[in-house]
Amino acid sequence: MKVSEKVYGLLFSAIISLIMSFFMSFFMIVINIGFTEEFMKAWLGSTAIGFVIGLPIAAIAVPLIQKFLQKHLTIIND
Repeated sequence: MKVSEKVYGLLFSAIISLIMSFFMSFFMIVINIGFTEEFMKAWLGSTAIGFVIGLPIAAIAVPLIQKFLQKHLTIIND
């Protein structure tokens, strides 16, 4: 499937945000409240909030970081 760079960047940011929100919220809930009756509700709610906050941050930060690294680093092939 062919997509533009802009669509690719948005998809990449969305997937990264979802995966990070999913795992980070899981471990934070386990550490803070453990496996209680409220675990699933707390986990799903935290994942949703993390995704809503993380998506715009990732959409802005990922391209900036890529540009910065491309400008200041050279990749060598081993």
